[in-house]
Amino acid sequence: MGKTVAKKEKKIGNIIYKRLVAIVLFALALAAVAGYFVQDYFQKRQSFTILRQYIEDVDMEIDLNGEMEEYIRGDWGMNNDSIESNFDAYQDNDFLKRLVNQNSEWLTEVTIVNNKGVVTHSSNPDMIGYDLHDNECMSEFLCILDGKDYYARDFYPALFEEDNDINRVYGAISVDGFDGLVLFGFDRDTIKAQFEGELWNTVTCKRIGETGYMIACNPEGKMVGITEAAISDRLQEETPYTGEVELPETEDEISKQITEFYGEKCYVSAVKRKGYYLIAAYPVKDANSLRNKYNALMLITLVVVLSVLFVVLYVLMKKHVVREVSGIHGTLKKITEGDLDEKADSEGSLEFHDLSNGINETVSNLKDRIQAAKEQMAAEGEKARRIQEASVPRVFPVNDSFGLYASMHAAEAVGGDFYDFFMIDADKLGFVVADVSGRGMPAALYMMRARTLIRSFAEQGLPVDEVAEQANRKLCEDESKDMFVTAWIGILDLKTGLLNYVHAGHTLPVLVGRETCFVKQICNPILGGVETATYVKQEIRLLPGDSIYLYTRGITEAQNAAGEMYGADRLLTLIKGEQGKLKNADVNAFCKAGCELVYERIREFMGDAPQSDDITMMWVTYTGGRGLG
Repeated sequence: MGKTVAKKEKKIGNIIYKRLVAIVLFALALAAVAGYFVQDYFQKRQSFTILRQYIEDVDMEIDLNGEMEEYIRGDWGMNNDSIESNFDAYQDNDFLKRLVNQNSEWLTEVTIVNNKGVVTHSSNPDMIGYDLHDNECMSEFLCILDGKDYYARDFYPALFEEDNDINRVYGAISVDGFDGLVLFGFDRDTIKAQFEGELWNTVTCKRIGETGYMIACNPEGKMVGITEAAISDRLQEETPYTGEVELPETEDEISKQITEFYGEKCYVSAVKRKGYYLIAAYPVKDANSLRNKYNALMLITLVVVLSVLFVVLYVLMKKHVVREVSGIHGTLKKITEGDLDEKADSEGSLEFHDLSNGINETVSNLKDRIQAAKEQMAAEGEKARRIQEASVPRVFPVNDSFGLYASMHAAEAVGGDFYDFFMIDADKLGFVVADVSGRGMPAALYMMRARTLIRSFAEQGLPVDEVAEQANRKLCEDESKDMFVTAWIGILDLKTGLLNYVHAGHTLPVLVGRETCFVKQICNPILGGVETATYVKQEIRLLPGDSIYLYTRGITEAQNAAGEMYGADRLLTLIKGEQGKLKNADVNAFCKAGCELVYERIREFMGDAPQSDDITMMWVTYTGGRGLG
């Protein structure tokens, strides 16, 4: 009898072993094949996405309209002492001619117009005595006489249209102490030459990956800009473009090709814009390094394959040992449902008898460990809560130029929300609201690390985009690979009301004031995700009385007993409807009232439902030294 049992046990073991080996080999082969094709697909997609982003970056950086305004304001603007203190000298035709000759790189005409709109002096004799009212286009510049300090008609892309008749473009400024205006003229060829120079400056520094590069061509197909590191015997500026990829004929359609390009197989994208072409090339050899980023997809594939393997293994086990397992299964079911007093009792083989005893001992130990774990979790949660609450400022500064208030209501399971505010210098206020992934002590400690990094880099006077990049790089150097931070970081110039900010995967802030709405965002990557991530700085100008309301997802994802989320639209509707009721001469009290109003409405919406996430918010109001009067 003993031999028969041993023989049966050996047979079952052989069956499970052989089939398991076959399944594992099949699963590994399937995962390898699937992983290869998945990685290849996403590599190509990512490579072309990178090329598109570089092309769009160049488009964004080329701004001749803005450069002309900067030139006029910076060199000839109303804050220039020379033009204000010595304006009488400018009312001389010969002086204006010399001025144009000295600045011929940009300037082709300077004209003085009196308060009646008539030209009194000009470097162009044909303009003297000309009445700006007589020309529809020139009459637009008379808005300077109504109090505007600068006006110019945008000339890009109109200047590069084939059928346009623009020969000269103008910009106008007002001058303190003079009730007329000053016109600056620029001819078409000069502007086009400056445009090619702008293309050169922009493209020269665009390095894609380790060896990728960009080429800019003028409408005639001559290369006017090449990434500096890519210049070679075949790639030379001021020479005709001879690449294997043809220049597009249709505007604004970005082409995608994988081909030989200047002696190397590359991903190549090209686009035609008004006045120029852009070509971005990314060598396939360089792009292959991106495959490491898709390891996560391989892991997902393996999980799927192993799940299939598990199901097959479970079926085999159930088929061959079901009678011995059935009794223990019933016991385990009761235990898993919470009845830890249930005892396993098997009358089968010695192995299953030992298993039953092991289950009983394990359950007994588990009961003890559960109790100990509950106590430890409670202690850890309390420590994390204290760290979280102690790490954020509670005293709100009193300042003539702004007011603010912030609050944080932690959930039962402590998370990693935080806010911070600090003066970078006498005229700049830095503030941030962020949300760390995870719960408990790890999230609280990671939160402290993130807050310290953001504040440290901001207090060094770095631009807000560099603050985000430096903080992200430091967080990625840590070993906390499964943690990250979503954040909204702002730096407010208290003199001008200019708010520079970075949106790093966070919730949309609300602009409260003249036009209550969500602030438009370019969503940047989270902090602590990818070490090489870059961040785009945005800006908005606040008028005195305008406010910015920041918050974490604990508000928009708050749920009532029916499982309905509060949502961003409901939040915006609330603030629009209630902002008129927030009246207080003390700006900090005004901000506090705004935060408390939102929190009260959130609690009313939740009813008896538990708070599942931290609720953190900040209300910042810009007064510009005028108060809320």
